[in-house]
Amino acid sequence: MGYISSMRKTYNIEIDPKYLPALGRLFTPIVMDSLVQKGYSPYLSEVCANIGLLAKLDFSTTLGQFFDWVYYLLFNNYRNEYVYKNIIINKFLFGKHSLNTSQILTEFRAGRSKADVVLLNGASTVYEIKSQYDSFARLEKQIQAYFEIFDYINVITSTSQANKLDSILPEKAGILVITDRNTISTIRKSKSNKENINPATLFDSLRKAEYTRIIKEYYGTIPDVPNTQIYRECKKLFCEIPSVYVHDLTIKTLKERNNSKILKNFMDNSPSSVSAYAMSICNEKIKMHKLLNLFDKKINSLHIPNTI
Repeated sequence: MGYISSMRKTYNIEIDPKYLPALGRLFTPIVMDSLVQKGYSPYLSEVCANIGLLAKLDFSTTLGQFFDWVYYLLFNNYRNEYVYKNIIINKFLFGKHSLNTSQILTEFRAGRSKADVVLLNGASTVYEIKSQYDSFARLEKQIQAYFEIFDYINVITSTSQANKLDSILPEKAGILVITDRNTISTIRKSKSNKENINPATLFDSLRKAEYTRIIKEYYGTIPDVPNTQIYRECKKLFCEIPSVYVHDLTIKTLKERNNSKILKNFMDNSPSSVSAYAMSICNEKIKMHKLLNLFDKKINSLHIPNTI
């Protein structure tokens, strides 16, 4: 909440609402990867030129401050999926928990769906985002998939849509909303689903190195079979592990997927607005280092034209 207040004091620039979706895409790889590779982003330049934005900004503004300002605009005027992800990560991983005990995965495979945000600590908690710009058309199938592999299942949405979810979601699913005060409010608390997890579906969410590690830890050895048969044999053994145990072993393994040390260093030195993006590159040390250097550069040094 602190940085939101500081941004309010720093910037008082009005933007035509039609440009908000374009600004919302500034946190995607098309911009970030280009910044890392070239030191500038053609898409960022085009958006700023179309809006006539840089004529309204102080050129002493750093790139990091610029991203915080864009995020501030989105939070107040266009809460897309990225804004939701960023709030979840900042509030739960860096607010309520820590990288010492917890981990977050984004776009995690769950059956034929991809879970928006998964928090791993002693449990597995999924947050499916349904902003005011999203429909509920695929929600039923998504939730069914999540009940096969996660302990706690939540849908996080806008206040205006929360009432619709009460009759749609199973009783065990939680309902959360993003408030105008930059907080997450619980409308309905989720209930544990660990005993109902489907090991076969959970297995297919894992990488080979992860499921073989679990098999070795539980059975003491990995099947001595040709590589062409390792998937089938490991899955057979995996599915024989009781649901509660297989869930806990999986959580322990998945918490190692991201490099917490690299991620912590990046988060400690980067704008809070890019937390959600950081989760997608948290094992790419070089890319993170280059971005950190760019965030300190003045916006006018990034080859962005100051013209409409």
